[in-house]
Amino acid sequence: IYVSKDGGGAGNNWARGFSCGERLFENVFDIIDREADGSDSLEGFLLCHSIAGGTGSGMGSYLLERLNDRYPKKLVQTYSVFPNQDANQSDVVVQPYNSLLTLKRLTQNADSVVVLDNTALNRIAVERQGVTNPTLSDINRLVSTIMSTSTATLRYPGYMNNDLVGLIASLIPTPRLHFLMSGYTPLTSSEQTVRDRQSHLGIYFWFSASHC
Repeated sequence: IYVSKDGGGAGNNWARGFSCGERLFENVFDIIDREADGSDSLEGFLLCHSIAGGTGSGMGSYLLERLNDRYPKKLVQTYSVFPNQDANQSDVVVQPYNSLLTLKRLTQNADSVVVLDNTALNRIAVERQGVTNPTLSDINRLVSTIMSTSTATLRYPGYMNNDLVGLIASLIPTPRLHFLMSGYTPLTSSEQTVRDRQSHLGIYFWFSASHC
């Protein structure tokens, strides 16, 4: 894990985020190269970022370009959070420019882009999960669920999609058409998940006690 000594961010500025990537290139890629050298069979890279702000868009774009240059034969899959469609819901005035500049890099340097719509994530949290004011943890829980389920076949080998190449090849018809929409069901809140686990545990204890 790399933590910058300067802290802060890119101030919602794509150009500043890109320049931060140039300045921190050696430090970040020392970690990436060390992890790549220690891998038995490196298939590719997963990049999680937002394209509305400055760090996720600017520095994310720079890392995509450098990954493509340094590891040209490795796949790069991204989980990209796209900004709110309603400009009144966002405090980032320049998010259309940040998104447009990042989309070019995603088109040219990524092999697969899983689109995570921020508007849809907030709507799901409010309408489906009953969360009045979704927090960052609520939204991140949805994103982590999508990430874990979409990569489950890589961690639990089966008869198909056992590697990143096979997983991406079955979803992308042509190289440039690699923007994927995600879907997941059932959608449950963390409180409902806890209640379900407790009820299942109670049923298990009752079943065990009745057969003693």
